[in-house]
Amino acid sequence: MAHIAFLETNTTGSGYEAIAAAKRAGHRVTFVTRDIEAYLLPGQLQLDTSLLDDVVGTETNDPDQVVAALRPLLPGLDALISIGEWHMISGAESAHRLGLPGQAPDSVRAARIKSLQRRACAEAGVPIPDFAVARTPEEAAEAAVAQGFPCIVKPVDYGGSYGVRLCHSADEVAEQGVFLHSVTHNQRDQRMSEEILVEEYLEGPEISLETLTYDGVTRFLAITQKLTVPPPSFYETGHALPADLDPELELECRRITVDALNAIGYVFGAGHIELKLTPDGPKLIEVNCRPAGDRITHLLNRALDVDPTELLIEMYLGTPPDRIPEPARGAAIVFLPSPGGRVVAVEGIERAHAVPGVEEVSLYVGPGDVLAPPTNNNDRLGYVTATGPDSTAALAAATTAAGSILVKLEAE
Repeated sequence: MAHIAFLETNTTGSGYEAIAAAKRAGHRVTFVTRDIEAYLLPGQLQLDTSLLDDVVGTETNDPDQVVAALRPLLPGLDALISIGEWHMISGAESAHRLGLPGQAPDSVRAARIKSLQRRACAEAGVPIPDFAVARTPEEAAEAAVAQGFPCIVKPVDYGGSYGVRLCHSADEVAEQGVFLHSVTHNQRDQRMSEEILVEEYLEGPEISLETLTYDGVTRFLAITQKLTVPPPSFYETGHALPADLDPELELECRRITVDALNAIGYVFGAGHIELKLTPDGPKLIEVNCRPAGDRITHLLNRALDVDPTELLIEMYLGTPPDRIPEPARGAAIVFLPSPGGRVVAVEGIERAHAVPGVEEVSLYVGPGDVLAPPTNNNDRLGYVTATGPDSTAALAAATTAAGSILVKLEAE
């Protein structure tokens, strides 16, 4: 039995799945957090605290305090794992200073901060959109005029499609820049960079490649088809895997993924790499140095009959991820977007469960809850997952089930 500490987690599935996988394997699980109550709030997936052997409270945004809190557990602590977007840098730095296995802090920083990632990939010749990095709304507008419209304006260090906007004029770019500068801290109370990323708008379907990298060798779990709302927003409404790609196109996407990981020096850890399939070929949107959120790890488990978070834990304990089978079936998830208003009633749950292939129907809300209109990946009512002979069938089942759920609202 090993002793594994998890430094915070996301609330979109993969972190909770990793904790459960560690517990199933018989390991001792310590959860390191600044606020355990944040994981028990309504309106999201909730942490099963019965899976935790210990909870260590500390300021997890500060590696100095994380190291001080965990050093008394040495020797005997075997791994410190961070799954969620917000604590990847803190987790990598803390593990490195504690002498524990894990991700190289510089590569995690290069993945997490999009301006660093763009520069590294440009230097390595990875196909990416044209881009510019600005520090003020005025600089962003000037860069957009030089680059051309339409363009994408977004923060360099947020996540969940927050703050991503399609702009058609210098005024819109400046307006978005002012908005981004008005948001000084993210949802985990971390100070945000003032840098603004202005980049070419890429047209085409979006996919993501789910990977595990060990000792510099990258293995592919699957390619995911991503469903997003039309511009000007870009939040995601569902996922299906494995994506049905032409073999030559799939090879090209894999090559770009490996080149991008190499460009940032990423030699260990999970990866969630997003590409756009443009008329000029695949181009990188971004590298994420973590497992996919949005229950994609659950979809991988259902499609492959292997739990990717279990493989990741084994990697931290010294075992390479050599047992990755081909997908046995398709799996999909469809989210229920939040339309905004006060929930009066929820109907159709039984109808959704009755759709062949449907496996999960999960709602975060109930009567009396007040919902904001959707702007990013956090604004959801719940989700439906399904499996089928392939991803098309799985997605059709999940879509049908989601469409049978009616959330009655009244204006606030």
